[in-house]
Amino acid sequence: MIHVCVPVLKRYDLLRDLLVSLRGSTIQPDAVYVIDNGQDARRLKMAMDASPVPFLTYAPDVPMGVAESWNWFINNVPDDRILSNDDIVFGPRSLALMAASKADLVWAKGCGFSCFMIRDTCIEKLGYFDESISPGYGYYEDCDYLQRLDGKGTRERSADAEEVDAGIVHLKSQTLVQSTPEEMLEHHRKFCVAQHNYAKKWGVQF
Repeated sequence: MIHVCVPVLKRYDLLRDLLVSLRGSTIQPDAVYVIDNGQDARRLKMAMDASPVPFLTYAPDVPMGVAESWNWFINNVPDDRILSNDDIVFGPRSLALMAASKADLVWAKGCGFSCFMIRDTCIEKLGYFDESISPGYGYYEDCDYLQRLDGKGTRERSADAEEVDAGIVHLKSQTLVQSTPEEMLEHHRKFCVAQHNYAKKWGVQF
């Protein structure tokens, strides 16, 4: 079984494009799971109408941060699960190529934690994502996980991980494109808070 998991905040248009791209997949996911952090039921419905497979949507009372969203998917979606940003476009063989890997953690080439498969075996070895690094938003939880994986390349890996060329297009930072100057300042503030939390946890300096 393959399940695609996507948190969405503002870019329901990108979510719809992601879902449309799944129609051409050589293997169809068993279901799509979406966390509606934008809490816009009308726009979410318009996007989900494009889903080629059954889907489940969840609208939290308070928008979840990235780590919290990922952990929700891990706890509520069975293996194999692909966690994806909404600004991802899948190619025809993307799901098949990622699922063919036997690794605990599989990144789509060039996407990092914007599109990755994480199996229960990875959680057993490395644990869940740390929601205290960037509470309520999303910075540095990926760096924190890489520290647990292999010290960001400084030691032998504690779990099997692989990057797979899966023909995926990452449109990158499209949510920020629609941010106001005030929202950009808030993004910067949150980035600095998360950077401080990460540096303090791992004893690193920037």
